[in-house]
Amino acid sequence: MPPFLKQLGSKTINDGDDDEEICVVAEEELSETKKLLKQVKEAGTAGVISYALWELGFWALSVPVCVFGYYEVTGHLPDLSNKEDMAKLGGEAFAFVNFARFAVPLRIGLALGTTPWIQENVVDKFLKKDEEVLCVEEVEGGDDA
Repeated sequence: MPPFLKQLGSKTINDGDDDEEICVVAEEELSETKKLLKQVKEAGTAGVISYALWELGFWALSVPVCVFGYYEVTGHLPDLSNKEDMAKLGGEAFAFVNFARFAVPLRIGLALGTTPWIQENVVDKFLKKDEEVLCVEEVEGGDDA
């Protein structure tokens, strides 16, 4: 077996009948974030819409907050042609991205919590599929003895 497969934690199965080995790679355990995202996907359209709205809200709010924070710390808006300002902006971006990664489970939890509301007030009202209408023909001249 190749050494890189041994490092991945794979197992080989040999029937003994032939020289062919079957390689089975162990599935890696899902991280907490991936488990939560799986729940969002399982919630269907409402879960995806809810998650997308929370993400949109988070990032739309975070950009002005970051610019305001930069202004409060430095006393001026960032000058993208100044190397010092670019370095400061890079440091702030690094710190913010780490915070954003830390807040992912919170955003997923908020999305899962608002999924029933999105289902009731958005999906059922606006994305409702046409219900199948069964028509029954009226037969004239029935049994009126």
